[in-house]
Amino acid sequence: MTLLSLLTFTALAVGPEVEVRPLVGDTVNGRLKELSATKIVVATPSGQQEISTDKLMWLQWPTATAAEKPSVWIDLEDGSKLAATSYTAEDGKAQITIGSRPPIEIPTRVIHAVRFRQQPPELAVQWREITSSQATGDLVVMRKTSMRTVEQGDNEPRTVTEQSLDQLEGTLFTVTDDSVQFEIDGEKVPARREKLEGLVYFHPAKRDLAQPICRLIEAGGSTWLLRDLQLADSRLTATTVGNVSFELPASALSKLDFSIGNVIFLSDLEADSGAGELSLSLQPAAMSYKFGRVFQVRNRPPLGADGFRIAGRKFDNGLSLHSPVKLVYRVPEGFRKFIAVAGVDDSVVAPGRFNLIITGDGKELARHDFNADQPRQAIPLEIDLSSVRRLSVSLEAADGQDIGDQLDLCEARFTK
Repeated sequence: MTLLSLLTFTALAVGPEVEVRPLVGDTVNGRLKELSATKIVVATPSGQQEISTDKLMWLQWPTATAAEKPSVWIDLEDGSKLAATSYTAEDGKAQITIGSRPPIEIPTRVIHAVRFRQQPPELAVQWREITSSQATGDLVVMRKTSMRTVEQGDNEPRTVTEQSLDQLEGTLFTVTDDSVQFEIDGEKVPARREKLEGLVYFHPAKRDLAQPICRLIEAGGSTWLLRDLQLADSRLTATTVGNVSFELPASALSKLDFSIGNVIFLSDLEADSGAGELSLSLQPAAMSYKFGRVFQVRNRPPLGADGFRIAGRKFDNGLSLHSPVKLVYRVPEGFRKFIAVAGVDDSVVAPGRFNLIITGDGKELARHDFNADQPRQAIPLEIDLSSVRRLSVSLEAADGQDIGDQLDLCEARFTK
């Protein structure tokens, strides 16, 4: 090993490595040297790379240290969600502990809801309904247990236990580890915290918030929507879009997802037109399985497949298309490229002959012809949309026999 190689290896070995996924191109692995709201600098074996954050999909720490198990779940008004180990509040200020870090103090005016207990799915639905309701005051939410008898025909009746959520409206005051001071009808009533499901804070007016530059995901599960961040001396200083400032060690970081402002996936959008439904059906009336399911656009893998896979390459996100289909999307303002990977899924036994045609404002921008004789390959697409307002994605049968005309359009996205 040469001296230069040895020095490079030693530099990269210092501190945890990160994985960097650009909007365009391959994943970069290396040691993070600099991180701010506008750029990152990564030391790699091939040299130092500087990448603007508006060109990033995400930045990930594969060896992030998991935090302590949370016991309190807090939703902030700006969309941040905290998995905490303690929560108290007094005089309009909340003390929140996440993992083993020192508590952070934030005003209760930026807190939407605080949940004290884990929930089964049926109670989670009720909790979402309560927290999204149009209340006129703070809410204290309680879990109620009831018994009912179920008749079983000739068998003995069975007694079942059911749980539901109930709420009281009033004004929240002090919250300690043991109790909650709550005013209802002019009278302050202490409630034992162990009996409560959670709290919902009333805010009479919605605040205008800045657009987030990224979503920070902690190893313990907390997610923060950020408008600013800076890494120095292995500590991250950050500010949320709701103007909450905090610090945390780099060891608590799991992922910085910059796609929130830089990327919009087609799988998350509803096309302006086109759903892959046939106007004419030749299906026998008595047949229960609907042919239409095969032809509908899916934001999930093809029917019968456990994931998107093209020529052995696996993708986490995509659209499953079947000809004939034409999807038309309005290009989001400020987005300048369309990027995707197209190909026949490995699960398709007998591919057909069909054409993928992409147009912008009626002008053909890309075209790929597929047939069963071709080796399967993942075809990268990168299309300039600088002057395009509407993008169309079409699949057309080439020989009229469209049963095998199936295509995966993976990681299809608009980028800036």
